[in-house]
Amino acid sequence: MVGLAPVANPLDGGQLAAFVAAVEAGSVHGAADALQLTQSAVTKRIQMLERRVGGRLFERGRFGVRPTELGCTAYPAAKRALEALGSVAELVELSRAHGSVDLRLSASQTIGEFLLPGWLADFHRERPEVRPRLEVVNSHAVLDAIRENRSEIGFVEGPDSPAGFQTLTVARDEIVVVVVAEHPWAARRRAVTPRDLVGESYLAREEFAGTRAVATAALARAGIELSPAFEAASIQSLKRALIGGSFTLLSRLTIEAEERAGVLVGLPVRGVDLHRELRAIHRRRPALSTAARAFWRWLGRHTS
Repeated sequence: MVGLAPVANPLDGGQLAAFVAAVEAGSVHGAADALQLTQSAVTKRIQMLERRVGGRLFERGRFGVRPTELGCTAYPAAKRALEALGSVAELVELSRAHGSVDLRLSASQTIGEFLLPGWLADFHRERPEVRPRLEVVNSHAVLDAIRENRSEIGFVEGPDSPAGFQTLTVARDEIVVVVVAEHPWAARRRAVTPRDLVGESYLAREEFAGTRAVATAALARAGIELSPAFEAASIQSLKRALIGGSFTLLSRLTIEAEERAGVLVGLPVRGVDLHRELRAIHRRRPALSTAARAFWRWLGRHTS
């Protein structure tokens, strides 16, 4: 394995950033877009870094750029170095704020009520000066809040990664059929079929909720369309409204306490894939504030 040539002085952060961005984008053009630089500026920085380390970091061709053996060796350490430099800059900027710094967040209900509070508590231990301001709404409203810059980071649950945003997968879960413990389906303790759902009393999240969108799309692929007998924006309201033969479709994350208590039962739907990714999002421009950037980095390290 080829190693880096010894250097007398630390490598330049701007050159490392150009190198890492080119590896991740697979092209100088993509790296320039990511760094908001010209292609010539990125090329110059990479060439300067190659001179410093004493070898070529990329193979160049019609495919774009791909790292050489030396580039593959250098990339992990360069990535860690950039993250460390970013953390130092964030700490310095936050310390200059002299007190608390606001972090504006919007989250869909499953994430906002059942995942994000724990993440924010852990993040607070590392960055106690950051003061989160959180609104919990549906995924549609989260997208609006990010587009209108009322929040910097949002959390959504829709079936697809929203276009035009920087995204990060923060968790994965499964939507299940939820019934009370006395329901006949609960006694079977096995998956229900799509046809079982037709004609039963369906209690649904409101129209633009991410959970409902994922479930509706997945059931439609199985030829099933459900008409809600009742709609609610609140997950807790839906759980309380379950009586007799009614059912709802919710994330398994949201019923963990009730399942342990033996009050509710979550059942998969046979032949229907109701697994999904939960995502954090932010606008590509303008750049995130220091507090938001620190939290985004934290999410990347501590969530799946």
